[in-house]
Amino acid sequence: MNHIFGFLLVLILVPLSLGQTGNSEAPRVSKSETEVMKLERAWLDAYENSDAKAMNAIVADDFVITFPDGSRQTKPVIMDSIKTPRSSPIKLYTEDVRTRIYGDTVILMGRVITEYQRDGKTLKEPSSYTDTYVKRKGRWQVIASHLSSDLKPK
Repeated sequence: MNHIFGFLLVLILVPLSLGQTGNSEAPRVSKSETEVMKLERAWLDAYENSDAKAMNAIVADDFVITFPDGSRQTKPVIMDSIKTPRSSPIKLYTEDVRTRIYGDTVILMGRVITEYQRDGKTLKEPSSYTDTYVKRKGRWQVIASHLSSDLKPK
């Protein structure tokens, strides 16, 4: 009787244990996530290149950005500032980006690095950020951004 019980136990447990393999596949990226990540890069490009047309399309009319010092800017202020030529070019890139998707809302969290020249030296200023995108009338737009100073030396 014990042999039959042991055999039946093996018959039940072996198939279950074989199904417990680790997930070696890369996580799937949703269409929304792909679209928003591309739009995030386009937004940074618009800022780098002072592209007011692209900026206007990406940034929602009710957009608000909060800076590390607590100051805020809205879309009209951003649009005015992008028209003002910079004394030196900047480069923006992101790293350690994580996404959260809630239907027609995508939240990006990560680090943004602002690279610029001052006194002949290349300086990098890292910040942590949270950007919120909403899909309205079939298109994604950024509605909010929050930057925090990154005090870690890089």
